[in-house]
Amino acid sequence: MNKQEILNKFNFKLPKGFVDFYINSNNLEIQKDEGYIILWSLEKMEELNHAYQVDVYAPEFFIFGSDGADTAFAIERKTGLIYEMPFIGMGKDDATLIGDSIALVVE
Repeated sequence: MNKQEILNKFNFKLPKGFVDFYINSNNLEIQKDEGYIILWSLEKMEELNHAYQVDVYAPEFFIFGSDGADTAFAIERKTGLIYEMPFIGMGKDDATLIGDSIALVVE
């Protein structure tokens, strides 16, 4: 996907560096000291958000990855900020702010 195709796919604010990162690294798995990160492919994101019923339980968010277990990485649609939150009990009350850039998740 090119930059314009990615921007057209999302109807909300994206975090800093998100589009450029995904142009180069669509569907990436990262091992960090703090744990594991799975960034979902652009092609699967909408399907997985639907499967996890994000629109029902946390409509203000869009999930783009996980830790491979019980934690989701999500974009707050209104602000473009990135949060981590549990898949069970997902929502703003249980979300923890990571920051405004994809780099804060992957580096």
